[in-house]
Order: sequence, then C-alpha cells, then structure tokens
Amino acid sequence: MIQDNSKVVDIAIIGAGPGGMASAIEAKLAGIENIIVIDKAPHHNDMIHKFYKKGKRVDKDWMGIKFEFTGNVTFDECSKEEYIQQMDDKLKDAGVLDKFEYNHDIFRVTKDKDGLFEMVFGHDQVAEGIEKMKAKNVILSVGRMGKPNKPKYKFPREIKGLLNFNLSKVQNGEHVMIVGGGDTAGEYAYGLVELEGMEDCVVTLNYRKADITRMNPLNTEMCTKYLDNGKILNKMGVDIESVEPSENGKILVNFTDGTKSEYDRAVYALGGTTPKDLLVNSGVKTGEWDVPVYNEETMETNVQGLYTIGDVVTDQGSIALAFNHASFALKDIASKL
Repeated sequence: MIQDNSKVVDIAIIGAGPGGMASAIEAKLAGIENIIVIDKAPHHNDMIHKFYKKGKRVDKDWMGIKFEFTGNVTFDECSKEEYIQQMDDKLKDAGVLDKFEYNHDIFRVTKDKDGLFEMVFGHDQVAEGIEKMKAKNVILSVGRMGKPNKPKYKFPREIKGLLNFNLSKVQNGEHVMIVGGGDTAGEYAYGLVELEGMEDCVVTLNYRKADITRMNPLNTEMCTKYLDNGKILNKMGVDIESVEPSENGKILVNFTDGTKSEYDRAVYALGGTTPKDLLVNSGVKTGEWDVPVYNEETMETNVQGLYTIGDVVTDQGSIALAFNHASFALKDIASKL
C-alpha cells in the first residue's frame, strides 16, 4: 500500500513528467508538505528516458517558440543525461523524493459529496493491488497519451503476446507495425526509429486514413519526415481486416485492400490524444480535440480543486511551459489552503 487510505493529502499530483515534478517542488516551496506524486512509469520524466537518444539536447522551448520561466523551477538546456541529473538534484534539494510513488496507474478520479477527491489506482505488478486515496486538490499532468482502444477483430491466442499497446516488449531487429493515427501512434513510430538500441528495427505506420490529420504539429512533422525518407514504412490509407499467426509464428496481417504483410510485432495506439476517459469520469468539460476547459491563469478546470497542466492542455510541448503551468496551479492552491 502507498499509505493509509484514511489519510487525506492536500495535493495529489498525477504524472511525474516535467509538470508533475515542478508541481512537487513548487508545493514544497509554498510550504505544502502533505502531497503525493503518482506515476505509472518507474521514474520521473519517462518520455525523456524513453524517446531521447543518448546525448540528445533537451531544450526549454518548442519548435522555435520561446518560453521564459515564470516560476521557481528552471533548468539549463543540456544533454538528456545532464537534464535527468539536474532534475534528480532539484528534487533532492527540495526534499520531495519521498513524495513520488512509481509503477502506479490512475484509473479514476472523482469528487465526492464531502468535497474531497477520491483516486482509484493500481500497482502494475500486482493484479489485485487496487488502492484508493483522498485529496483536497488534484493536479493532472499525465501528457497526451490516452488509453488505447482494442480493435474489433479478434486477437488469436497464439500471437497475443505479439499484439501490444506500448513499446515495452519491442526487441531490436523486429519489424514492428504501429497502428493508429493520433499523437500516441506518431510518438511510438518516430520514437522507435530514434530510440537508442533499436537501430535495427523496421517500423511501419498503419492507419485507415491516408493522411496524418490528428497529430499535433511536432508529431506530424517528425512522422512526415521519416515517412518521406523511408525510415518509417507507409501502410496508411488502408484498414486491417484481421490478424492471424503466420507459418513461422509471426503476425500475418490481412488488410481490407486484399494485401497481406508479415510482422514480428504490432503495437496498437488507437486511443484519443488526451486521457479523455479520465477527464470525463472526473467531470471535466472538454473542448476541441478533447482538450480540457480550464482557467489559463490558474490552470483550474470547471471542477473546483482539479487542475490540468502541461501537455494535457496544449500541443506546445515545452518543458518551460509545463514548469510555468505548475507555478500557476500552485499559487492558486496555496492561496486557498
């Protein structure tokens, strides 16, 4: 168990990316000690761990758009390794390392009649490990990777292990088909191309529509570049009719245009670009592209005490912007506690 279910935290921060991490530090600096940070990954800044090559530069800005730090949390632009070290040092210096709980996935956040939020979550390594906790305020900083939907066709038992919903089981040298047309699919596709240690993988992107229309500008640019130069193989504009085991134990994919292809693994990313289910179940109003409706000065949603920050509210994937969002939210929370 994370802690006694009867205990109520002042702030529950969901997500340990740049926004969630900065929120924990801002809370500490505001004198708010009773917090928790929950993330499904085994460490903070999981996307940078996964998708940044060794030595890749970490910038504070996004696609040429300049952002200035307005809160207490900043960083010096540097390599991936130096950035992770900077963040480790900042969390240690702030004395919040013990506030982070990893390998826990949030299933639901609801506001009870008593005005407190109840969170239901589970440990990814314990099937029966469903836990609950209450919080006075919740900061949602979970990025733009909605839970994927399963396709309508059946997954044959013999190849279920090769049909996945993330990149965790991909092995170097495999021919991997990424299925989907949203941001998650795009990030999986070009992220796998760029991922250190996966240089021998062959990546195919499949989506029922022929053009990329649902990805944010950065993901569209990256996928288009790799589709054009052939580093991502193009199997767009056609849907999958069924999948079955091939003669050598791989996946044989039958497409609706009558063609067939064989793959070592298929990764499905057929969900929304935001965690819409979590938002809707929490009572948060959403607008275009399922982006939550929120107060731009405080980051608070229509649900009092529930804040959304970082990539979940913008496609401008700037670390500085996520840090600033954390500052806005914590100023508002501190003024009310």
